[in-house]
Amino acid sequence: MPKAHRHKIKYFQFMSQIKITLNNSKYYITFLFLFLLIILSYSNAFDSSWHLDDYNNIVKNRLIRINNLSMDSVAGVLTAKADGLRFRPISMLSFAINWYFGKDNVFGYHVVNIGIHILTAFFLFLTIFFLFKTPNLKNKFTEENKYIISLLSTSLWAINPIQIQAVTYIVQRMASMAALFYIIGLFLYIKARLSDSLLKKVIPCFCILPVFIFAIYTKENTITLPLALIIIEILFFRDFTKPEIRKKLFAAAGIVTIIIFLLGVFLFLGKDPLSIIRSCENRYFTPYERLLTEARILVYYISLIFYPATTRLSIEHDIDISVSLFHPWTTMPSVIIIFFLIGIGIWQSRKRPFLSFAILFFFLNHIIESTILGLELIFEHRNYLPSFFIFVPVSLGLKSLIDHYQAKSFMRITISAFVACLIAGYAISTYVGNIKWSSEVALLSDAIKKAPQSARAATNFARAYYENTGQYAEAIELYRKALYLKAHSRYYKGLILNNIAGIYYYLGDFKRAEKFWEKAYEVNPVYKFPLYGLALISVKKNDWNKGFYYLDKTGPENKNNKDVLNLKGIILFNRKNNAEALKYFRKSLIFNKNDNNALINIGAVYCMMGKYRKAGLFLKEALKRNPSDELSHTWLIETALRDRNYAEANRYIDRLLFSVKTDELAFLINKLTKKSLTEDAVMIPYYQEVIAKKIYERIKIKNR
Repeated sequence: MPKAHRHKIKYFQFMSQIKITLNNSKYYITFLFLFLLIILSYSNAFDSSWHLDDYNNIVKNRLIRINNLSMDSVAGVLTAKADGLRFRPISMLSFAINWYFGKDNVFGYHVVNIGIHILTAFFLFLTIFFLFKTPNLKNKFTEENKYIISLLSTSLWAINPIQIQAVTYIVQRMASMAALFYIIGLFLYIKARLSDSLLKKVIPCFCILPVFIFAIYTKENTITLPLALIIIEILFFRDFTKPEIRKKLFAAAGIVTIIIFLLGVFLFLGKDPLSIIRSCENRYFTPYERLLTEARILVYYISLIFYPATTRLSIEHDIDISVSLFHPWTTMPSVIIIFFLIGIGIWQSRKRPFLSFAILFFFLNHIIESTILGLELIFEHRNYLPSFFIFVPVSLGLKSLIDHYQAKSFMRITISAFVACLIAGYAISTYVGNIKWSSEVALLSDAIKKAPQSARAATNFARAYYENTGQYAEAIELYRKALYLKAHSRYYKGLILNNIAGIYYYLGDFKRAEKFWEKAYEVNPVYKFPLYGLALISVKKNDWNKGFYYLDKTGPENKNNKDVLNLKGIILFNRKNNAEALKYFRKSLIFNKNDNNALINIGAVYCMMGKYRKAGLFLKEALKRNPSDELSHTWLIETALRDRNYAEANRYIDRLLFSVKTDELAFLINKLTKKSLTEDAVMIPYYQEVIAKKIYERIKIKNR
């Protein structure tokens, strides 16, 4: 080979290597840009407190409290069942890992949530960018335009204030992490379709299945992923003008739709398709009314996405049910708008694939939560996934305007300044919007102002502000007001009456508590918790037979409920039937592996039976699972005192005192001598006065 040719080959190889390096650096720069933009927008969200569903799903959820990252612990979380059903195991595992490293410190959870949002944004950018390389678009845009449009549309999506609920609300990691898996699935498919190498096609396609499984076990609405892939194939890869291609794709879409339906029925509806219809049985709307109402809500969502003013965003919204196409009057226009948009999506499928895809993708990914399923009507976080591509047509339009006025510097600068202001405005609005998420009281104060007719807003505020701060009279007054406000669930009135009863029970007014629990059950016999409350009252009255009667009446669906089993055990213990009591406590442990109450109750029974060594084994296991638990410490102290092992009693007293802050010590002593740590009656009471006296003595000795 001539020397000149060798130099040319080396030159082209060198230039090719530079091009690859530049392309890679472009991705690094993009990631860094999105990282900084999102971090700045959410910089005040890292210490936002727990809210609403965070408590039951994370803070109070013993199923996620793991002590190590062993395979057994991970498998335990993935296979754990809440109320007899497997519940989003991938989401639960992520919360469990967070709990392992940081317990209930919110910082770590927000780091993960925002990290998920950054990754999702980056994969969204890659997906949009590679869609521009597909056969139906690759020759229509320059590389520079592809990059700018992809980055702009991703930025507008990532810092849009409507995403706050999915990012800052910790429990809604379910929505954001599911969306991350979804967008990775889309990216892998596009990457595989664009590859020339067989290996590069096979590997991404092979990875799509596990990503899809992760997605649906993070949140069920991602089951639409295969249909989204078919839409991508139609819009970006195929010449849909050919009849034979249309037939094949329509057939594929039909088969995939049937498979998705059957998969959804099998995984999420208990193998019963009719449960979709019955899901509205406990709502004040029918499936048809919900479908009409969601038409108005979808139009409202679109308005929020494009005009996400903080004055319009809320955890609660007042929504009237659409009882017909003409009431409220906005129902029919909303239905027309939706059909019009879908029509545009189909009509523009050849000429403007991205406009078509943005529209069809939005409505496809609202089909689970915004149609006939009997879920709550409206939540802003439901737009996190559907809004992925909604800003691509907007960015295309803005870039076209800038290019159109290339020769007119004033117009070009004006439009560019508008884009910069739009990004800055979204970022500032997201920062300001996160302020109300700083505490639950701030969030619910905002909600009750924006949704004054919402029973749920009033109920949540009564619990979070008045009840949690000990202002019980004010809480009861607001609960009573909420009884006459707008609620969409038949459970809700019973729930409010149940909350009122709970306050009276806590205050020791058992007569009023019993009255309100009876009312709650009368209002909605399907709602079983009032029966449990009535059982608590019976236990307080030493009416053991009646207590058992109410617990049995909670139905077979609660036969393995830990609270029911523990209370039955308490009743049997009070009947002096220790052997039967132990059976119920052990049964609770079988069906609820993380039930610390059952462990403590077993230890307490053995302690009262004089079997101190056995008692210590169960109580130490309970303390090992939750080292800061006061009740485990207290029963270990009682066991040691009864066993006359005063050195061990002092050791556990020291451990208890070490775990309590100095300014909380008086509060602890007060609890030990008065209200007790076990006032909910599902725990065996310890000898309060003796333990409190011993703790006083120990404090005096240590302070000498």
